[in-house]
Amino acid sequence: MAKIKEIDEAAWNEWVATRPESVQKLCRQLPPNRLYRLKTSGHRVTLYSYCEDGTLTVEVSGEYNAVMFDRRVFGIKPEDLEECDLPKPGEPLGTILTDSKAVEAFCGTMREEK
Repeated sequence: MAKIKEIDEAAWNEWVATRPESVQKLCRQLPPNRLYRLKTSGHRVTLYSYCEDGTLTVEVSGEYNAVMFDRRVFGIKPEDLEECDLPKPGEPLGTILTDSKAVEAFCGTMREEK
């Protein structure tokens, strides 16, 4: 499984201790320094935030996937995530709509179709 960054464990534990119990549970179950796969879509995701209602917000990005656009998705249930490995060497990655000219061109075609 992929650990994508190092965290200061003492600072992390101190921060977690100040959160509501529902958030503490999520923090213990799903550390923020791991890469996860969203079971419903197959995308690799990183954690963005823990929510008091027991859900998470995740980031789907071109850093670990081949996607049309980067995004944050909220309301993700912990059981819909599983730790996963980094992309394999040579696997297509990136965000297609990153160049502002490409975005403008895409938006222009959408306007023309109306």
